Amino acid sequence: MDDDEQIARGMARGVARHEAARADAQGRQLLGCLLLFAVFVGGFIPLVTYGS
Repeated sequence: MDDDEQIARGMARGVARHEAARADAQGRQLLGCLLLFAVFVGGFIPLVTYGS
């Protein structure tokens, strides 16, 4: 195996790991935003329904 091919494979592995980590982080961010939205809605609906 030639050095350029090894370098290319290593770069491809690094890019794949980076993309997987970025996708995981985006998934966690989306879940966090959904949780925050659910808490907001869960507090807003009773506030509007029953008043303050």
